[in-house]
Amino acid sequence: MDKETELLSISTKNEELNSKIGQQLELAMEFKKLEADLAESKANLTAKEIKLQSVCRARDLKKLDNLTKAAEKRSERAALLTEQLESSRAAIKEMEAELRRIKVQSEQWRKVAEAATAILSTGNSRKQMDQIISFDTNRNPMPGSLNSEDIDDDSPKKKNGNMLKKIGVLWKKGQK
Repeated sequence: MDKETELLSISTKNEELNSKIGQQLELAMEFKKLEADLAESKANLTAKEIKLQSVCRARDLKKLDNLTKAAEKRSERAALLTEQLESSRAAIKEMEAELRRIKVQSEQWRKVAEAATAILSTGNSRKQMDQIISFDTNRNPMPGSLNSEDIDDDSPKKKNGNMLKKIGVLWKKGQK
């Protein structure tokens, strides 16, 4: 019996060891399966990270493109506004020059009107007209001027007609 018990005890130990070896083989296979799952998960995670980076990069590029387009539009708008400002300034300068010309011309007209009023309201219009004409340095003596001898001092109608002609001449000279 000794041998039988010993055999039995070895046999039980053998079964226990076989059972432990089987469990270790199962654990090793499960470990390999888990390692494979882990490697697959890492690969999936890496692929998803790459995809996420490309999506983020595409989003950033789109934002950059939108910002670039907005900056170009603002730049074009600024250029347009600058051009409009320059044309407005040029128009203002032209208007100011025209206003100065109109002021000078209206001042000349006012002086002519005052002279005409003074001449027509007083009796010695010939003397005053000679004074006004003497101030005109670019004067070209015209036939029929006040100094001509053919004015009839007795005819006021003829005098007024001649005075109006002289005022017209002065007026035309003032506009040049």
